[in-house]
Amino acid sequence: MYCVAVGVQPWPEEQAGGFNMQGIITFKGKEKGLEIYLDERSTYPVLREELMEKLKKNQDFFRDSETRVIIRGKKLSEAQRKELRRVFSMDFGIRDVMYGDEADLMREAELKIEKPPAAHPAAKDEYMDEVELVSNAYFDAQSIFINNTVRSGQRIECEGDIVVIGDVNPGGEVIAGGSIAVFGRLRGLAHAGCSGRKDVCVAAVNMCPKQLRLSGRVVTFPKEREEVHGAEVAELRDGKVVIRPVSVK
Repeated sequence: MYCVAVGVQPWPEEQAGGFNMQGIITFKGKEKGLEIYLDERSTYPVLREELMEKLKKNQDFFRDSETRVIIRGKKLSEAQRKELRRVFSMDFGIRDVMYGDEADLMREAELKIEKPPAAHPAAKDEYMDEVELVSNAYFDAQSIFINNTVRSGQRIECEGDIVVIGDVNPGGEVIAGGSIAVFGRLRGLAHAGCSGRKDVCVAAVNMCPKQLRLSGRVVTFPKEREEVHGAEVAELRDGKVVIRPVSVK
């Protein structure tokens, strides 16, 4: 969860309600980071140019910062996302850059993973980082946390939940007794609820698997699904597999 930070270092161009650049880019301070909103009607080249100009004017604020940046608004292609991540990393020393659908997916995955009370007492900090919460899944109910890409020929099996920070490539298989969350492109096989559980889901930043299985249900995807951008969740409803966009309120 994020909130407006108290005592966050002010920007030179701070304005009420955030930071505005010709109405197409807005910056807002958040707990442990910054949220950037890109106008959905503007083209990527225009947004990139204006964003770089704004960041360069405030370069000292970002230099070697551990700030997390979340980018929301306009939907960007994978190539555009990688380009902006590279710019933030190489020019401003910021490696923790997430996009809105990724942040929402991370929060939804956190809510889907059950945590035994004895292992995880109530958090004292209301604004605990989502990454830390999801990382704790490594210790819960024999669940595993994979900080790598699952490549062709690799098969990951677990009785609990599986969280993959990376892609699942064609030919790769992820099989879980619980739910599956992929913070990347899911293009291989994903099987949630392999032991018969029906209260499971499969979530991915880019959902284009060769085959998806939830409990005893099997879904195959057409090739054009690779063009769909935005995080999605597949779950069982009334015995049918339903795929919906991630929406965390």
